[in-house]
Amino acid sequence: MEQKRGMGSCWMGVVMIGVFLVFGFGTAHAAKTSLMVGFEDVVGTMNYYQTTARVDIQTAMLIYDPLVERDPKTGNILPHLVTEWKSLNDTTWEFKLRPGVKFHNGNPLNAECIRFTIEDRVLDPKQKSPLLPNWKWVKKVEVVDDLTFRIITDGPYPLVLQRLNFMFPWDPKWTKEMVAKNGEEYLSSNAMGVGPFKFVRFVKGERIELVRNENYWKKGWPKLEKITIRFIPEMSTRLAELMAGGVDVAHAILPDQIPTLETNKQLKVVEVPILRFFFWMFDGDGRAGEKSVPLKDVRVRRAIYHAIDREAIIKNVVNNHADLCNIPMNPLQFGADTSIKGLEYNPEKAKALLKEAGYEKGFTLSLWAILALYKQVDEAAAGYLEKVGIKADIKDYVGRWPEAATLMTAGKLDGALTTSWGMFSLFDPDGFWPLFFLTPEGPYLFNTDPELMDWIRQSRKTVDQEKRKELYKKAQHRIIDRVYMMPWFTERALHGANKSFIYDLGSDEIPRYQYGHWAD
Repeated sequence: MEQKRGMGSCWMGVVMIGVFLVFGFGTAHAAKTSLMVGFEDVVGTMNYYQTTARVDIQTAMLIYDPLVERDPKTGNILPHLVTEWKSLNDTTWEFKLRPGVKFHNGNPLNAECIRFTIEDRVLDPKQKSPLLPNWKWVKKVEVVDDLTFRIITDGPYPLVLQRLNFMFPWDPKWTKEMVAKNGEEYLSSNAMGVGPFKFVRFVKGERIELVRNENYWKKGWPKLEKITIRFIPEMSTRLAELMAGGVDVAHAILPDQIPTLETNKQLKVVEVPILRFFFWMFDGDGRAGEKSVPLKDVRVRRAIYHAIDREAIIKNVVNNHADLCNIPMNPLQFGADTSIKGLEYNPEKAKALLKEAGYEKGFTLSLWAILALYKQVDEAAAGYLEKVGIKADIKDYVGRWPEAATLMTAGKLDGALTTSWGMFSLFDPDGFWPLFFLTPEGPYLFNTDPELMDWIRQSRKTVDQEKRKELYKKAQHRIIDRVYMMPWFTERALHGANKSFIYDLGSDEIPRYQYGHWAD
């Protein structure tokens, strides 16, 4: 039934696009003070510290405001809610908060808010935050005075400032009162921040409504009075809405949709190389049971790698709007060893490896597709796998990341997760590896390798950059040699947008809608 509905939606989307092109329906915005955005996935929760989804991060940037900001053009870390900082010693950092900043309810932002957010909402084991691996380096947070706090680390940590770009302060008073009155679940559908936009409404599975924070500390911003974020996982529907003016910006436009978009003179394509990269993560531990048993054999994982012509798929499916990647991280990140060539396309070698491993007659491999583009890639890869005797069973989880994440955490996702990772916008693989290769910190462990874990942990506890490079080099070679995952390509953010709306989209995959405005 789901496949039939999906096909119907796709067909209807194509028909709608055709109508818009024939009759020239415009995309003029009704009012120059609001913005309608179409997300490619659903926001599953307003509780930022209970999610790892990129769409949730993009939403949090508008409501909460981070401690530091990243310049979208240079990538430099800039003061924001924190105005100055200094390292007192190898394990102590001191920060000064911007005075006069208030939450949307009028409560003041102070140092206790930072302590509460980090210690009580992330580090507290009772919270079971999936973001815990990103913050395990914090030993404690000390409140020095109303506007001064210190972060004490459990050893030298090289990425303090980059991490603070995704630390969004919460209001302790409001949070405690709401939880006491309504329970923890209340936080999944409500939000209170200090950011440029105030939370109005969260309609689960449908949309988020935000209005301008008239008392935002950054004078003159935002220009927009209202932002509505609509969840539109179906790719053709998202494009149809953009063509019709139902949304002003559509995220994750597919490469094969660009020619259609370019026929409308009121629209533009925004394309930016980003940190996100697409990969297949194999259940090498066989956590999910019988269906994953073949993947416990490294020869089978290597066979899958050899069986698929990734370059051909990038050319024919992604239309070269992505770049081949042979390493388990983005080459833009610190320590990338681009000398690694990966495993070549060689179907005969794939067959030989399968025969050697006892799977000459093949087996069924589950592929869990999270986004529409990845489903297209999986479908193309299925043809190659079939030629060596492997049947691909594609699990359509497009627009259902929260459900997939729950299965992963429970160890019930068999075969291969086919997804991408945005690195939490860290130009360092520490934004990725700890979540998939460390235990007990990582929520998504598929392959247990104690030596690899040790290398990753060592890299997190030294500021010696040469030592970190050496550790990262060993980690990359181990991951590829053991084929814990198969890298595919680094991505480019592809937005379709109204030409009259001006905004920045950085390589960190964060659209700066808070600084966006309509052209006069």
